[in-house]
Amino acid sequence: MDNEMLMNLIARCALREQKALEALYQAAAAYLNGVAFRILGSADSSNDVLQESFVQIWNNASSYTPAQGNPTTWMTSIVRYRAIDKLRHEARHQNRPHHEAETEILLNTPTEETQEEIYSRFRLNAQLKKCLESMNDKFKQSLELAYLYGYSREELADVLDTNINTVKTWLKRGGAKLKVCMEGENGGSNND
Repeated sequence: MDNEMLMNLIARCALREQKALEALYQAAAAYLNGVAFRILGSADSSNDVLQESFVQIWNNASSYTPAQGNPTTWMTSIVRYRAIDKLRHEARHQNRPHHEAETEILLNTPTEETQEEIYSRFRLNAQLKKCLESMNDKFKQSLELAYLYGYSREELADVLDTNINTVKTWLKRGGAKLKVCMEGENGGSNND
C-alpha cells in the first residue's frame, strides 16, 4: 500500500469526503481484514471488526498525524485493538475464563491426559489466569500479544503506541512478575 496515497485519503476522510473513505476501503480492506482474521480466526468476526474499524477510522481521521507512524500502522492498530476487544467480549459472553484457550496454547496441552494431569493443568491454568489478571494492563497486554498471538516487539510498539525499549521493559518485568507469581512467592497480588 502506498503511504502517500493513504495519508491523502485519511486527510480527505477528515474533511468528511465519502469518496475518500470508499477509496481507502478499497485500498486497505483486504489487508486489514487479514489482520483481524489472524487474531479472531473467524471470517464473520473479522468482517464485523473491519466494519467497526472503518467507522473508527472515519471518525478519528482528523486526529491522525504522520508523527504517529505510517497510515498502515495506524489503521492496523485500530483493527488489532478492535479484534482483541471482540475476543474479550466473546470470552465473557461464553462464560469461560478469558485466558482459558490461551493458557492451553501456552501449556501445549496433550490430547490424552490422566486424571492427575488434568487436575494439575486445571490448577496451573487457574494460577496463570490469576497471575495475569493481577498484573498492570501494559504488562499483561504485552505478554498476551507477544506470547499468545506472536507479535514482534516492533508490532507491540506500534499497537501499544510506545517505543520498542518500553515494550522490552514491559516484557522483561511482566515475565519476571509472572514467573514469581507462578512460583507462588507473591500469591499473584503484585499490581504494578
